[in-house]
Amino acid sequence: MGFTSVVVEGILLISAVVAASVFAAAFLTKMGEVKDAFVYSMKASVARVKTKITVVYATYNDSGGFFVVYAKNVGQYEVSPISKIDVYFGSLGKAVLYSYDFDGIFSPGEWTYIEFTGKKADIWEIGETIEIKVYNS
Repeated sequence: MGFTSVVVEGILLISAVVAASVFAAAFLTKMGEVKDAFVYSMKASVARVKTKITVVYATYNDSGGFFVVYAKNVGQYEVSPISKIDVYFGSLGKAVLYSYDFDGIFSPGEWTYIEFTGKKADIWEIGETIEIKVYNS
């Protein structure tokens, strides 16, 4: 009985150590995933806070039936892709969301843009001014 109980206790001890190791490995893996998600979320939040756009000038093009807005990226981050940003336009308290003109047929409710000095396509670089056309008619 003495030797058998020692073997059984040894097997139980080894099983407990293996189970604890498996649990610890799974727990640490999940903790790493949570940490990565938290770090990504914090970086995205910092980028949003440090992104700043200033409207420099706006006018209406009578012949084309659209507004022309000049805006500058005065923040600390590039904005990309430009075609994915939300453009709200209208009088104070009555702004409407306009969608980007993906099909190349400029129609009411859409906007498009022109980059003047950007070195990277569809990326609004720091300090860069772009022309945004908002088709309202």
